Amino acid sequence: METKRVLSSSGSIDSISPLPDELLSHILSFLPTKRAASTSILSKRWRTLFPLMNHLCASLYLDDTDLLYPERQTEEEYYVIHNSFRNFVDKTLSGCNNNSLKKFSLTYEDDDVQRMCLTTGMMSKALEQGVSDLELYIYMPLMYEPPRLLPDTVFINNTLVKLTLGTELCLGRSPWENLEELYIHHIYIEDRDEEFNIHTAPHYIAHNIKKLTVCYNNDVQAPRILSIYTPNLVYLDYSDYLTCLYNSENHFNDLLEARLDLAFARAGRWGDEHDTCLKIMNSITNVQILHLSCFTVENLATLHFEGSEKEYWQLLCNMIEKSPKLETLVLEGLYGISDCEVGIDGGNMVKVVEIQEYKGRLEELNQVKCFLREMENLEEVKVNTSDEIENKLQLTNDLLALLPKRSSKCNIHVL
Repeated sequence: METKRVLSSSGSIDSISPLPDELLSHILSFLPTKRAASTSILSKRWRTLFPLMNHLCASLYLDDTDLLYPERQTEEEYYVIHNSFRNFVDKTLSGCNNNSLKKFSLTYEDDDVQRMCLTTGMMSKALEQGVSDLELYIYMPLMYEPPRLLPDTVFINNTLVKLTLGTELCLGRSPWENLEELYIHHIYIEDRDEEFNIHTAPHYIAHNIKKLTVCYNNDVQAPRILSIYTPNLVYLDYSDYLTCLYNSENHFNDLLEARLDLAFARAGRWGDEHDTCLKIMNSITNVQILHLSCFTVENLATLHFEGSEKEYWQLLCNMIEKSPKLETLVLEGLYGISDCEVGIDGGNMVKVVEIQEYKGRLEELNQVKCFLREMENLEEVKVNTSDEIENKLQLTNDLLALLPKRSSKCNIHVL
């Protein structure tokens, strides 16, 4: 099919305008919504393409940073542009047909607490269109003011399936009946004892959602409490400081994949970090795919490892190499290893190795030899023998014979 060439007002050839409306609308959908809307003033040919894009693509991405910054010069100019953005969002939503909008994404800065009703009005209007995927990134620079709750329409809505909250609004109640995916980043929870608690993070999540992402990157000055009751969860992405006191008896029996990014707070330790980490790990014992970030193990001091398969021991080697502060290693399952030799890069700081259920077999002895050879800072080896071991003195002599000269100060205890 031959495309007609059109001369623009400047005399150059316009090869885009003759393209079919549907194709042009698809091209516009890759632009920020504000930029796409601005094409309406190019010519009469482009006036109807933006509304058509909204109808065909069924999604809106509205970002005030595309409009407000760095144009903002004075406070008066800022509020003029701010109101212009609100009006643009309102008109854009009004131009959508009922139930044609499936996804609505809003990135917005609002430092006028008294006008938050206008912001919540934009959210409500989007939900009235039957939105199933809602993304909200609302920032409030004046943090001495209490954040306002999300609008009630978010909670009573029956079409919402996926919700992403990267905001500084306050999450006032438990999520929604039809919700399947929840993404949380920097959310405030209404506190019963205080009107506003700047350090409060999500503290209670109870729902039948399938996917949950919690990301809280701001450091805190005091311990927080998080309770998660989501028995049908199949995907968990959890990123937080270990100041959060994980308070959930729920075990994610259906969990298929988990991503953990845990770190000590910059403000210092509170004494419950190891207990918190243990509770989290115990709740995901049925997981099939596990991702651990560098922050998760870079502060690890004690590791209890159990495994009787060859692949597990390769994982152990990787964890030791990625844990520069690891000092105590507790091992169980050496008896299941036959031809797998532990290979650990030098430089680890392990000082204590404890071996449980030691049966005295040759393959176990070879593994202990590897530990003694490759752990240069080892000070103590504790061997808890199984009931099959009768001659513990002979076992002790066998282990001592494995000590290299540089490990002469290492103490071996057979229990």
